[in-house]
Amino acid sequence: WHNNTDTFLRSPHNLYPTTLHSDSTTLNIFGGLKDAFANDDSLGKAKNAGLTSGPRYNDKVTVNGKSVPNVVVDQKISQVCNAARVKVPYNCQNGECGTCTIKMNGKKVRACVSKVPAGKCDIQTL
Repeated sequence: WHNNTDTFLRSPHNLYPTTLHSDSTTLNIFGGLKDAFANDDSLGKAKNAGLTSGPRYNDKVTVNGKSVPNVVVDQKISQVCNAARVKVPYNCQNGECGTCTIKMNGKKVRACVSKVPAGKCDIQTL
């Protein structure tokens, strides 16, 4: 580059200030971030990231008179019937067609969208 007021040329090597050279081959690009992902002791002990008290189970679920273990409250009825090895026909999977209609506690419901209540749940296929 040529500057009219100065009559000297700068090479690309002397455009930037020089720094001390080291014999080390490591780059210290992220040196300021070395503690960014360290544990913060002021937050206390780390907690489990899952549900604090675990899932709520309903042990009062039967399908066609057969007890079904390990049923979670709000689990889909279709999954419960599948776990009990009871075939329920499905078509639309969104509750519109009525193909999967079953009786839950005496009321007709659609198995593909209905969920297990917290109390007694007596499922009867039609």
